[in-house]
Amino acid sequence: MRWLFNILVYLSFVFLIIFLYKFDYLSLSQVSFQWFTLIVSVVLLWAGFLMSTISWWNALRVHEVDIRKSKAVESHGMAIFAKYIPGKIWVILGRASSVTMLGHSLKLTSFVSLKEQLIYVWLGLLISVIPIAVLQGFNYYVVLLIALILFFSFILFSAWFHHRFLALLKRIFKKEFDIPLIKLKEVRSIFYYILVYWLLWMSAFYFFVRAITPGEEVAINVAFGFPLSVTLGLLVIFLPGGLGVREAILTSYLVSTGVPLEMATTISVISRLWFITGEVFIFITALFILKSRKMPAN
Repeated sequence: MRWLFNILVYLSFVFLIIFLYKFDYLSLSQVSFQWFTLIVSVVLLWAGFLMSTISWWNALRVHEVDIRKSKAVESHGMAIFAKYIPGKIWVILGRASSVTMLGHSLKLTSFVSLKEQLIYVWLGLLISVIPIAVLQGFNYYVVLLIALILFFSFILFSAWFHHRFLALLKRIFKKEFDIPLIKLKEVRSIFYYILVYWLLWMSAFYFFVRAITPGEEVAINVAFGFPLSVTLGLLVIFLPGGLGVREAILTSYLVSTGVPLEMATTISVISRLWFITGEVFIFITALFILKSRKMPAN
């Protein structure tokens, strides 16, 4: 599996550069920052990435796949850019394939990876819906969001609905789909770890918005636009990393909180590069762990 993992790492870099160039993320207009606040946001962002690796380690542990935390950081971090390869399956397979080098089953580790990602998306939607409902009332979009959360909840946690949904997919597409049913005890064991890094990222995003709008009043509810845009971007499976969709959703949300359209657009675009600094950080951390492990002892 080492060859597959290495190919994924190299491909992910290629597609990251292609899509950053294609969507013009590499050309920035003149933007002034409040540097201390920006540093606070970056520290919180990076702390969230570290917590996401611990969440991955915990999800494996819950399923009796015992690895060191350093290996969890390595497997998660080295595959972090796989999300930019077309087809969301590489996000799941990337870190899972690394763990198989320790002798664990790829099917099991892939299933664990998928479960953790599904809970991550479900919780991100759940966090977002309440402030959006308060801000906008029960309009068409909020109702759709609530319906999406309920749909996810039934598919993931209800055995009756889960089996019938898979049977329906099989009847329509004439093939088997393997979506995991998540037990409530698994949710309880994984939930809090994911919640912590969502809260770290939301806090980081709030300080990022403050840093990029110095002197402006920033409402605390801008933080909830981050999980909304990230999770809905992930659900658009044909766009790597949710590129474009994530920024459009975030811009729309920020405008609804009172941020001017031009500033909201600037924030959404630059926040992509800001978030990538966290991905680079966890990749470099993983690379350092990998190289340190391979260095011969004196």
